[in-house]
Amino acid sequence: TIVNVIVADEARRAAERLIAARGWSGITPDQVLDMPSFVIGTADRIADTLEARRERLGLSYYVVSDAALETFAPVVARLSGR
Repeated sequence: TIVNVIVADEARRAAERLIAARGWSGITPDQVLDMPSFVIGTADRIADTLEARRERLGLSYYVVSDAALETFAPVVARLSGR
């Protein structure tokens, strides 16, 4: 699964900004936060989200862009060994 990573202290606000930046209409921040192609929030929240998606959807392998590697590293550290 290819995933877009947005690390932010306030996931909902980050989702709102993403909606505005992409010009999406008719979609809520909660729907964006549930999209398998996005992970948004703190490293802890993102790790929890990925674990929940693994349980709910069976997703266990993710691809992130080179630009997101440093941003995603704390998430990998939290998930290591789980």
